[in-house]
Amino acid sequence: MKTKVNNKAVDSNITIFRYRVEALENKLTEEHEVIKNDIAIPLGKDLAAMNKPEFECTKDVYSGVINGAYAKMMQGAKKEVQSEIESYHIISEKEEADKQLEEFSKELELKETDHRIKKRELDKCDNSLLKKAKRYGWIRFFLVFLIFIDLFVTSIALQSMGYSLIVSYGIGLAIGVGIFFLAENLPEIIAKGQTPMQRRLITLAIFSGLFILFYVLGIFRSESFSENDEFGSGVHPIYFTALNMFFAITASLVVYFNGLKKHEKKILDQYKLTKEALQQLEAEIKALKEQIQKVRKTQAESELARRQIQIYAHDIQELVQKFFEESQKTFYSTNLIHRSDGKTPKFFEDDIPQLPSFYKGLDI
Repeated sequence: MKTKVNNKAVDSNITIFRYRVEALENKLTEEHEVIKNDIAIPLGKDLAAMNKPEFECTKDVYSGVINGAYAKMMQGAKKEVQSEIESYHIISEKEEADKQLEEFSKELELKETDHRIKKRELDKCDNSLLKKAKRYGWIRFFLVFLIFIDLFVTSIALQSMGYSLIVSYGIGLAIGVGIFFLAENLPEIIAKGQTPMQRRLITLAIFSGLFILFYVLGIFRSESFSENDEFGSGVHPIYFTALNMFFAITASLVVYFNGLKKHEKKILDQYKLTKEALQQLEAEIKALKEQIQKVRKTQAESELARRQIQIYAHDIQELVQKFFEESQKTFYSTNLIHRSDGKTPKFFEDDIPQLPSFYKGLDI
């Protein structure tokens, strides 16, 4: 099994690690000691007993068994490291990454074009109503305050009708919220009339309906007061009706003079929608850039990891070559020590040959 990470360092852009197969190195060292002690040294002694290799010999024809042993070791290391396939992985992963980057880049270009167009649209939008809308947001708190007052007043009347506390407050809240939304949208409702007369009739119908509703509630409230001796003959329902109508009319006037008109709402909505679309595009552009960065980082880390394997293959090759040279020199020295003629074969002075390489370098 391969142990891929030994020393690891991380910076802000990329993860770097050192590839090492410690078990393989230990195995090669053990094999080297066996070859040196069981092949190279005995071979040197046996040939020395016959004063071979001969002094005139210029070509090594005696230590092929040593060369073959390390050539076999080199092939075993090649099979274990499997560095040749890494070049193909680098190419295929780079092609896949380039394909993804091309797709993301095209999509990013389209998004950035849409962003520029939407940005120009936003610049053309009228944003002068933002401050008015913000001020009206605070005025709404006053409307909510009026609604709560009307809620309590209406709830008392409903309890006088025999409703429970929870039901009374629930209905009172519904009436109050209804008044709030009616006040918010009253100008648009009235504007649905095609002629001034129709608009007047709509206005009259709305406030007449409110008057009837509040008058009915006022009747029940007046009855609750008539049962109290402190109020004598009681309080006329019109007083309670007038109080409710005051809240409703006040809320409507506050909205009319401070709220946004229909055309202003359209202008502000257009600005907000355009801004939201622009923000959405900005988020999508940011996500695409992050994806592009992620693909590049992943591809770079993967390529670096595979380059590390290739570099390690080169290191293993040098290690096996070093072992081979050590055993070959051991063979030479052992032979010279045990020779009786005291001569040094001529090829002993030659450079030790290189074993067949399985490392193809980093250029692909």
